[in-house]
Amino acid sequence: MINVHGWSANDLSILDDMNVGFRYFDSLRRRIAVVPRVVKAADDFMCPLEYQEGWNTLQEKVRKGFDINPHLSKGHTSLVNSDGLLAEWGVHHFHLGITADQKNPTFIGRTSSLLYALVTDNAFCAINVLSHKNFTDQSVLESIHRNWPELISKYRAKSVTGGTWDPEQRKDLRKKNLNVFTLMSDGTVYLPISGGVTAAGINAEAVRLADYWLIRMRDLQNLLECKLNEIMPALIQGGYSDEPEIEATIQFQFSEAEVRVYFPAYGVVAILDVADFPLNCS
Repeated sequence: MINVHGWSANDLSILDDMNVGFRYFDSLRRRIAVVPRVVKAADDFMCPLEYQEGWNTLQEKVRKGFDINPHLSKGHTSLVNSDGLLAEWGVHHFHLGITADQKNPTFIGRTSSLLYALVTDNAFCAINVLSHKNFTDQSVLESIHRNWPELISKYRAKSVTGGTWDPEQRKDLRKKNLNVFTLMSDGTVYLPISGGVTAAGINAEAVRLADYWLIRMRDLQNLLECKLNEIMPALIQGGYSDEPEIEATIQFQFSEAEVRVYFPAYGVVAILDVADFPLNCS
């Protein structure tokens, strides 16, 4: 998280082991992967003339797969920063400056109006250029529902009643990390389209993923121990001589069939058949 993703060592030092996992997966939505994306604009999108050059610059970066994180809020340098717009609706807001920020040149110059966008793996869905006061405006969610309903269809709630809240009410709800059902103008009801947050303000999907990978790693550890006798001849050939502990590193492959395990002290790579786990050989 520090060396690859650039998060603050100070932020991480205050977290216990469990929260590191939660914050890691939560952090993946905060910073945007550097890949090319298609730019799409909402049906009522309008960029004021004073921001057109900044918007053109940002679009070019998006299409070419350049880093657009310098356009984000400076608050995103912190793992524990609260961003209600992102937490509830999965929407990022981008500054439309065209030169480096004078106070912190790693960021683009700050602007009073912002570009609101829903960013996926392959698309940059521009909602509109709005002010800082629109973070809680339901029109943001209405625009996503109207223009790209397929992107948020899994968050539709059926046979339930949703509500509407004015901006101040929604702001207060977000401060308290409360998840609500939101009623659209056409009667559609949505859960928080980011997946919602826990009482601690962490993305609920991040918590699920952290728990999943913790269980998966324990299963893989168990599988490796069960298979150790089969691997032992290769370890002995690599220099193993009854050391009390053996260091192994899991190297996940982009395959459902296998996981590679590297034993750095002996230069051995073993392949585990994932079909064999979870396995309890005690």
